Amino acid sequence: GVAAYFVLRNWTALALEQLILYWLIITFVGDVITAMSMEAVAPTRVTIGPGDRKFDADYPSELAVVVGFDEAGQGQVRIRGETWRARQAEDDNVTLESGAAVRVVNRDGLTLVVAAVECRVFGA
Repeated sequence: GVAAYFVLRNWTALALEQLILYWLIITFVGDVITAMSMEAVAPTRVTIGPGDRKFDADYPSELAVVVGFDEAGQGQVRIRGETWRARQAEDDNVTLESGAAVRVVNRDGLTLVVAAVECRVFGA
């Protein structure tokens, strides 16, 4: 913007009002070009919503340890040192007890969906 002002001021015989107008136009166009190029490099639009992150980066088929579950299939599991709210997968009919190993099969928001793993008990 400032460079455009000095170029126009030194190389033309325009009045001050015209120089200011041209300077504003050149500055505006430069700002628009800068904003468009920044949008191309780092988009500001979110393409996936909150809670809809790709599951690949979360806990795909990772083992977790049951902290506690009720008869309705709701409870908590411990995975990577963190305690998560969890629910049992609908097609899993095994009763989950504290210390049992489960495999994460999905994630629904902040709730992990888990299924029992055969013959593995931790901390028993």
